Amino acid sequence: MRLFLTQTISIIVILIFLTSCSTSSKFTSESIKIGMTKEQVVLKYGKPYKSAFTEDKKTGEIEESLFYRENFNMGNRSITNILIFKGGKLVSLEQGRESDANSPTIITNP
Repeated sequence: MRLFLTQTISIIVILIFLTSCSTSSKFTSESIKIGMTKEQVVLKYGKPYKSAFTEDKKTGEIEESLFYRENFNMGNRSITNILIFKGGKLVSLEQGRESDANSPTIITNP
């Protein structure tokens, strides 16, 4: 009986721990919308840890990327959210790891 009680309490503690861990991104289709301005995004999510600017060689249009890193408790994992703006409006959200490609970017602190 004592072994059963100990096992039951252990299982309950493990389940509570697992359900309390953050496992989903705060950058979801319900929380962020294409067309939002950079100011709206920064107001909602705070300053990004990094930003980058690129110029489209064909059109001359400036593209700005804001980088937000999210850490998840389970397995010490993180994901980088890259929000891409053209003309001051959000056009794309990419999630994953940052690219190591050598692209012509200028990195600044926001």
